Amino acid sequence: MLIMIIFICLSLLIALFTAVYLNSKKKKMINDIKVDNTEKKSNSKKELKDILKIKIKDSIIQNGTRYSSILKLGNIDYNMLSDSEQESVESVLIQTALGIDYPIQFFSTTEYIDTTKVVKTIRNNKTTNQKVEEYKENLIFYLENLMENKSISVVKNYAIISYDGYYENALDELNRRVANFKGSLLRAKIQCELLEENEIYNLIYRELNKNSNVKIDSLLKGSEKLYVGKKQKIKK
Repeated sequence: MLIMIIFICLSLLIALFTAVYLNSKKKKMINDIKVDNTEKKSNSKKELKDILKIKIKDSIIQNGTRYSSILKLGNIDYNMLSDSEQESVESVLIQTALGIDYPIQFFSTTEYIDTTKVVKTIRNNKTTNQKVEEYKENLIFYLENLMENKSISVVKNYAIISYDGYYENALDELNRRVANFKGSLLRAKIQCELLEENEIYNLIYRELNKNSNVKIDSLLKGSEKLYVGKKQKIKK
């Protein structure tokens, strides 16, 4: 009789434990589904910096503990130089390369011609001469069509100078490296331009959207029209 009572008590305990276990497992599955759905929603709203794992601020790109600045390199017509000038350029470039003791990458890409700055400069030069104004409008019309039709592309070269370390030292060290690099190439009459934050975004956007000549800062502004028809151009 005692043994039967013990078996009955054990059966009740096992049944109770099983019910509690199944209930806790059910709750865990529900929580896991909620977490999974939350992660999916957050992933769908990821920005470019979350995908590429980078941060861009004040002309500096941060990727983990690596900080980088991008220089746009100018061009020289090497074939038009005299023999002595060519030798001088080669000597400067060799000395520059030997003096590099930090991480650096060179990057070339094909970009459609951008006449935005030229058009802006022409518009800012006001004149009261009617014939000059008509010539300006025709020139602006031609330059804007040239850019929109994407009929001309150019090769652009960039140097990515990097520093590995702490953020506190990154700004000063990158400025020093950039200044030394620019100074060295200037001796070879090669102009360099440090890309600002919006220019870095534009470069990344162009590389991810090769068939587009739209600038990412134009998209961010939201107020400017991305396309202007011929009738609107004539009215300007």
